[in-house]
Amino acid sequence: DLDASAKISVVEESFAGAKFSSAILPPEMIERIETKEKLEEFNKYWEAENENKDLVTKVSPKPYKKHGVKDHYVVKSFRTEEGKPVEEGLPYTLVEAKESIDAWSLGVLAFTLLTGEPLIPSTRDDDC
Repeated sequence: DLDASAKISVVEESFAGAKFSSAILPPEMIERIETKEKLEEFNKYWEAENENKDLVTKVSPKPYKKHGVKDHYVVKSFRTEEGKPVEEGLPYTLVEAKESIDAWSLGVLAFTLLTGEPLIPSTRDDDC
């Protein structure tokens, strides 16, 4: 998924998550949204992309309910304007691009190749 790459740099900030396949992301790229306020903040942030239905579907919070508690999970993704991340309004901190994200993804791909099964159940597009 080379079009989802991010520059790893010590000179300038570069963040992972502008484009993603959620089934191969490391745990630090997933955010648990536990409050209604954070969920509203997340949804408000993405309102600017309402015309792009595919993107809205991809980044939409995924509900999870266990023991009567309902939370949502999202990928720590972000919008860009003029090639720069729009961080204002996000209910989480962006994850800096680093080698460990690539190492995790390579491990997930190796697992799939060696076992013939995905590590995490996913769609044809490698999304959960």
